[in-house]
Amino acid sequence: MELEEHLIECPYCAEVFTALVDPANAGDQYIEDCEICCQPIVFWVSDNGAQAPCTINARRENE
Repeated sequence: MELEEHLIECPYCAEVFTALVDPANAGDQYIEDCEICCQPIVFWVSDNGAQAPCTINARRENE
C-alpha cells in the first residue's frame, strides 16, 4: 500500500501540517512530533475500507 497524505491540525499550536500515514497501520496509535512546535502528538489510524482513505485522529500526548 502507498502512504496517504493527511492534513493534521496540531492540538498544541493549532498549525496545520501534512503527515504521511501508512493505511496498513489501521487500528494502531503512534506518537509523532508536530513539524512546527515539536510537541508530541498521538495519532490514531482508523480504516475506512479499501475504497476510502484512512481517518487520522490526533490528540495531545497527555490527554
